[in-house]
Amino acid sequence: MPGSKFRLLALHGKGTSGRIMKAQIKPLIDLLGDVLEVHYMDGSEASAPYQGIESIFPKEPYYAWYQQPTRDALHLAHSRLAEQLSPSPALVDSLKPQRAKMVAITTNLERGDLGVLTPPETPTSATPSFPPSRTSLNTLLAYQTSLDKSAGAHFNSRLLAPGIDTPLSYPSTAGVRTPLDLEPGSYDGMICFSQGCAVSTGLLLEMGARLPVRLVILICGGRPFDAKGTMERVKTTSTTRIELPSIHIHGRQDAGLDESRKLASLYSDRGKQVIELDIGHCPPRRSWDVKVVAAAIRSGISELG
Repeated sequence: MPGSKFRLLALHGKGTSGRIMKAQIKPLIDLLGDVLEVHYMDGSEASAPYQGIESIFPKEPYYAWYQQPTRDALHLAHSRLAEQLSPSPALVDSLKPQRAKMVAITTNLERGDLGVLTPPETPTSATPSFPPSRTSLNTLLAYQTSLDKSAGAHFNSRLLAPGIDTPLSYPSTAGVRTPLDLEPGSYDGMICFSQGCAVSTGLLLEMGARLPVRLVILICGGRPFDAKGTMERVKTTSTTRIELPSIHIHGRQDAGLDESRKLASLYSDRGKQVIELDIGHCPPRRSWDVKVVAAAIRSGISELG
């Protein structure tokens, strides 16, 4: 529909919440408010706050999609997500042993103390991974520049400018809606961080094209765990690639960089963009990094038509 915004469902990391993720990705979403509408969902289980998060977001509920990747916990997480994404009750019911309830949180507070966060479940893997095929950052920045009259700086992909936190704080165009008030099946894609990446990818491996998802954006994530409850991550060598356009944001300083690359290898090369930034285990915050990622998302959406 002409003029309609691309709708994303946001999945947070372990020990945080939908509200916290809104603050984490606010600089990015603010740049994309003309094309995106983002809604936030809380994890399936109450959780202890991730280390350090409580000092920035005190006295709030914290969630995880699972504490341990057991068969039942993964089924619950996948079924709750599928329930929101899929228009078919039959498909959703095929995933879950019992119907799960949405978790409600208060959403009337707009955070101003954003800060650079280093949220949860940092993947661990010392195994060398595939060399990612990186999207040209020059190309992405040129794309953003054509849409942003204020842009125009020269970009050298081999020498990243140190950057500063996004200097302007725009009113959020995304808005938290938790519990969700849209009908199931109304989302075009997902934007996920850390543990949220594993949950979304695990569901896509189970349901694939049966879900009406057109694009997935994965920030500092890791591979999903085997849905059978083996407590092992899925193997890249024996898993059919997910045929879905994807955007992968990796942190060069993230302890889970290799794991993030392995996650990217689970997706088809067709329509895949891989961006590696000089950040740790956190969403991009520096103005230059945010602009590059925003350009990649714009490009990905435009290619979907």
